[in-house]
Amino acid sequence: MSLIFRVKISGSENVPADGAFILCSNHLSNWDPPLLQGFVKRRIYFMAKDELFHIFGLGLVLKLIKAIPVKRSGSDIAAIKAAIKVLKDDEVLGIFPTGQREMVKGEGEVKGGVAMLAIKTERPVLPVHISASYKLFSRITLNIGKPCIYSLPEGQRKANPDDIDRISKQIYSSIRELGKE
Repeated sequence: MSLIFRVKISGSENVPADGAFILCSNHLSNWDPPLLQGFVKRRIYFMAKDELFHIFGLGLVLKLIKAIPVKRSGSDIAAIKAAIKVLKDDEVLGIFPTGQREMVKGEGEVKGGVAMLAIKTERPVLPVHISASYKLFSRITLNIGKPCIYSLPEGQRKANPDDIDRISKQIYSSIRELGKE
């Protein structure tokens, strides 16, 4: 990546050296996962839409890097269980909270999956903002925020849809704020 882009990183000291966390980033391009894996010094297990696993060549690569396939229609219990296992094994889960690439930068519709995983596993979320055009030799900026643990109000044992929505928006807001730096 350093050969074809000019990459500037700020906040790399915020990446936990060990222990599980959820790396949560905006999503501009198919270049985002390799960029993040190349510059975050931890092995990342990305969640990826199931359709990608059916593309010749790409599907094999995704299986080799142990990406987690996600069926985007309804809730995918197998994907949720696989994501929870990654976090219980003290690994890093990579997830894009909009569930798709953003056509207009910063205008993606956030999904509830990252909030649900953060609450259920009690693992910190590491917000990352990518600013890039991905044109040859262009500048790419990675702003890495501080990890944050999201939890339910004291005494509340189960998340309701409002909690999931509120926390999802907080996570995505923290990513967008990094883009203003």
